[in-house]
Amino acid sequence: MGAKMPYRYETTVKLYDTDAAGIMFFGNYFRAGHDAYQAYLESCGFSFARVLDEGKLLIPIVHAEADYLQPLIVGDRLTIILTCTTISTHSFVLNCELQRADKSVAGSVRTAHAMIDRASNEKLPLPPLLRKALEKIYVEKS
Repeated sequence: MGAKMPYRYETTVKLYDTDAAGIMFFGNYFRAGHDAYQAYLESCGFSFARVLDEGKLLIPIVHAEADYLQPLIVGDRLTIILTCTTISTHSFVLNCELQRADKSVAGSVRTAHAMIDRASNEKLPLPPLLRKALEKIYVEKS
């Protein structure tokens, strides 16, 4: 197994990310974290398009939580630090830390994902490619 390192995803807060007060809407913290998750897995060869096209498995989010520490506004440079804090046979937990350009933390998002069979709704083991990708960004919970 290679060196374990968080995945870093760079983006900018867009106008459509914000509410009427010009502050990033709380739900978009989750979207930003999910964008990082998708970009990371696809960089490891795990294609969501292929998974959906095959129609055999689903990876629903079964729990989500977030902490909001500082407002984000249009134009803010944002780095999302993606790590995996739990890997089990059928599920995993991701943590996304949203950092401003000055490295201060604006918030964090945690999502728990389960692997299920689309037809039977029964739990499935994580596919080897997905497990390997998650292990690369795994860190012990603090």
